Amino acid sequence: MGRKAGAAAAAAAACLLLASCGLPGPPPGPIATGTTSAPPLAPPSGTGAYGYVTAGPTCPVERSDQPCPPQPVSARVEAHVPRGGAVASTRSDSSGRYALDLPPGSYVLVVGAASGWPHCPDTPVTVERGSAARADVSCDTGIR
Repeated sequence: MGRKAGAAAAAAAACLLLASCGLPGPPPGPIATGTTSAPPLAPPSGTGAYGYVTAGPTCPVERSDQPCPPQPVSARVEAHVPRGGAVASTRSDSSGRYALDLPPGSYVLVVGAASGWPHCPDTPVTVERGSAARADVSCDTGIR
């Protein structure tokens, strides 16, 4: 198989994997890195946690002339108390944004995609009195 055909096959496989994960196809542009084309984040009123849920890598090979930024993930986001159950939940939107109203305290964010992929790590967050805490969740697509 030639180099171009191999690259095309790898790109097609990545698109199939992303589609099966509920992720969008080819990247539309940067999300949640430096300057972002995603709509701005809106912290919850009062106290809570907010941020982006993204997944990467999204391409089997990344080149400087063909960037492949993480993509937004639409998934269930739950706030758990340490060694306990969920105390609040929401869904991240199509831009990967989420916001949860939470009282001050320590929590673990658990993100669950419908298919189990991408794999999202449990993410600790501490909410201080009178403010909202930003906690971005970076998930792994499994593409290598």
